[in-house]
Amino acid sequence: VPSTMTSVSAMILWRTLIFVALTFIPPVTSYTILGGIDQEKKDDAESKNSFVTEKLRHLQKQVELRIQSHEPSGRVSMAGTLWEASPLLADYITNPACPLEAFQRMRIHDDDDGNVRLQPQPSTVVELGSGVGLASLAAAFLGCRVFATDGSPSSIRLMNENFEKYAPDFAMPPRTLRLDWGDMDAAQSLIQSELCCLPDVIMASDVVYSYSAREELAATIRLLCPKGHYLGRVVIAHRWRTDPADEGSFFESFDDDFHREEVGLEFLPDDGYHRTRNMMDMRYPISIFEMRRKC
Repeated sequence: VPSTMTSVSAMILWRTLIFVALTFIPPVTSYTILGGIDQEKKDDAESKNSFVTEKLRHLQKQVELRIQSHEPSGRVSMAGTLWEASPLLADYITNPACPLEAFQRMRIHDDDDGNVRLQPQPSTVVELGSGVGLASLAAAFLGCRVFATDGSPSSIRLMNENFEKYAPDFAMPPRTLRLDWGDMDAAQSLIQSELCCLPDVIMASDVVYSYSAREELAATIRLLCPKGHYLGRVVIAHRWRTDPADEGSFFESFDDDFHREEVGLEFLPDDGYHRTRNMMDMRYPISIFEMRRKC
């Protein structure tokens, strides 16, 4: 009997302690679950948002972009990072010496009375893996009809914020669209429902980092610049990272049906940082490749 009484007393005492703890002691932390995301982690990730400033020297503009260090899950944010090749791509397409006709015809000119005259038929530009949207922003400043795409919701959110900030500077504001590489139905819908034509330029930067996504990326590029689209151009800025032969095989895979050439140093900033692939002894080499369909 004493043993039974002891067990009952212990149970009563334990339940009392639990009641007191739940009633009078505040929780160390509290959070709610929204859509499967820990709200506390989400708020913490958003608090890690910061800004980066980039100068578009050819446009005499300085832009401030919101970036993001971490995703709501706590992982490092790939989509929220301004990668090294993106500023170089933006610099190239805004360079008055850029030979790409789609950008050449978008140059803003003054007429004899000093009035600004814009190209009445703007070039259509699609960026793949747009990230925080710097290159798309640069193309929109030129007056292009820009569609900035990415597969990451974080990227779409950051681009919308960055584009909204400069809305008064656009002849046509850039559009942000969700597009996963390899989703051929979505890419076809982009052409038919959004662009209503094939794009003049498909551009991208720092998109060859993942081996597993290269096949899907290549298929998406080929769909947006299909056989027979001889006026279309593909422009990819790439920072060489680990294995040049492996990364180079992605670009070489286009050689059967595309003409490909590397942009020369004369078009790149003379800052001792950006270098072409044939100067691999330099630190952080970055190349820009232009491709067009073979006849």
